[in-house]
Amino acid sequence: RPGEPFRLSDYLSLMTKPDLLRMFLAQMALTMGPGWMSAMYLYYFTGPRGFSESESYLLLGLYILAGLVGAPLTGRAAIRYGKHRTLMVTTSLYSLGLLSVIVLPVGNMLWASIPMFFLGAFAAGFDLMIRAMLADVGDEVRLEQGRERISMIYSLNTLAGKIAGAFTALSLVLVEQVGFHTARGAVNTPQAMQNLELIYIIGPIVFVMLGGACVIGWRLDSVKHAAIRAELETRDALYSQEPVIESLEGVPAPVTLIDRGA
Repeated sequence: RPGEPFRLSDYLSLMTKPDLLRMFLAQMALTMGPGWMSAMYLYYFTGPRGFSESESYLLLGLYILAGLVGAPLTGRAAIRYGKHRTLMVTTSLYSLGLLSVIVLPVGNMLWASIPMFFLGAFAAGFDLMIRAMLADVGDEVRLEQGRERISMIYSLNTLAGKIAGAFTALSLVLVEQVGFHTARGAVNTPQAMQNLELIYIIGPIVFVMLGGACVIGWRLDSVKHAAIRAELETRDALYSQEPVIESLEGVPAPVTLIDRGA
């Protein structure tokens, strides 16, 4: 009911639902992947990749702007092929695109702009697909429990993302442990540069592919969701009639001319 406070058991019932647990893990993994990269981005592109700071920021801007193209295209793909399939494809292509950065000519803006654009486009679909799939699960939960839980679902998912985001800084701790110095103007050995490159590439690929793997075998496809929506609409239509019937109870019948003795 509106205004009714949530109880701890309500949160536990959501956290133990397999589909939602998979979504929360996917959110954490897909936050860790790009977040891991962002923490080391400037060190990697001004170090092993040989770009200046201004060039690195331009490439980052391209990565961000690509999301304006990637998000709507991802949405269209999800309508045609399914949300979970689209998420698995975008995570796989993102990982392949990240691998391609290693083999590109050092310091070449033109070549570097190609994978950066595609990486930004694919990354834009991660959060979009997760939120869309959570909305589907929210409908299933409402059908099962008879109560609207979508605000709780999104709040728990946001918490999962924030927890993962807090751990992305560990990538900087790791690069320091393998000999790369992050202090401005520090001189790093070729081995330290290579270690930075490996951490920059391997970490995000592991997390992003894990995020895609979380939805393998996803059962709540468009067909099942359509059936759930049909049941909800039928039930909501029945419930919407109850207040009208109840409001008539106890209301005096209208006075007619016969009642007045006409």
